[in-house]
Amino acid sequence: MELRVVEAFLAVADELHFGRAAVRLGVTQGRVSQMIRSLEREIGAALFVRTSRKVRLTLLGERFRAGALAGYEQLMGTLRECQEAATSVGGLLRIGYLPGAGAYIAPMVAAFQARYADCRVEASSIPLPAALIPYDALASGEWDIVVAWAPSGDPRVVAAAGLTVGSTFISTPRAVVVPQGHPLTALETVSWDDLANYELLNPSNTVRPELRDLWTPRSAPSGRVLRYTADDVMTMGGGRERTVEDLMLLVALGRGLYVSITTLLEHFPYQGLDLVPMRDAGAKHLAPMWTTAAETAAIRAFAELTAEHRRDHAPRFTPSGTSLGTCPGINEASVHRLSNSREPFP
Repeated sequence: MELRVVEAFLAVADELHFGRAAVRLGVTQGRVSQMIRSLEREIGAALFVRTSRKVRLTLLGERFRAGALAGYEQLMGTLRECQEAATSVGGLLRIGYLPGAGAYIAPMVAAFQARYADCRVEASSIPLPAALIPYDALASGEWDIVVAWAPSGDPRVVAAAGLTVGSTFISTPRAVVVPQGHPLTALETVSWDDLANYELLNPSNTVRPELRDLWTPRSAPSGRVLRYTADDVMTMGGGRERTVEDLMLLVALGRGLYVSITTLLEHFPYQGLDLVPMRDAGAKHLAPMWTTAAETAAIRAFAELTAEHRRDHAPRFTPSGTSLGTCPGINEASVHRLSNSREPFP
């Protein structure tokens, strides 16, 4: 049974006149009669007594009207509530962020709450390795928005995965973390092809491979396969959540190399490790992400506010060495650094 048929029945039951019901519904009288006959055939009995002078409900029609009206009003009430939830910014917005990105989140949250006082925000950092590949954290519904390193794979795959990526906060060149004395330290810069000769730390074995590939490429641009450790970083830690220092310890112990950012050791000095810049990896882009199907007015409002803040605070230059990735929503205008600010990691 279609909703418009129920609406036609309720209109005739209210007006007790097919012509007035048709005007109320914005259709022809013949169309109303057709829908009522269809409904009576589906039920198996007449719902109206029709004469040349008047229309009245049968006893079965009265019964159907009572039940249909209650159900219709409940449905319309739910529809209105959902429409309000979709268009008004309120309720609770849960924001997770990459460790070290709190300095960027704090002013955004403060500005958001000042603009949308009816929306409460809960923000906290996400432990590793979930923060490195935040797909599961979003898909599980644990967070509404995650601010982390954006996926840099095929935009069509990102969209097919059900993710939306907002405007970039900052972009940071990549580098590989290696133990001191490693053969790669003899090079000024390295490429993905250079890394294909060594094992890289595997961030997760729980995320589906096609999703993991959005953050950790499976092969170099030349087609050479990149090798990742059989165990992921959580398994290497006995199933416990990890910290940045834990990842660096794994590198120092020779368990694998790790692709991070050029400023990692400025924030986390670690004796025995070196960083070698990458020349063909593109930059890492810190950006808000959310599940497209779960998008709400609050999520849209936060994303729009971060885009406004980026436009208002972006410097008039692009730093040398910063290059663009292939992340959807990222273009030349959106790539920037925040001067004299602490970059997130890892």
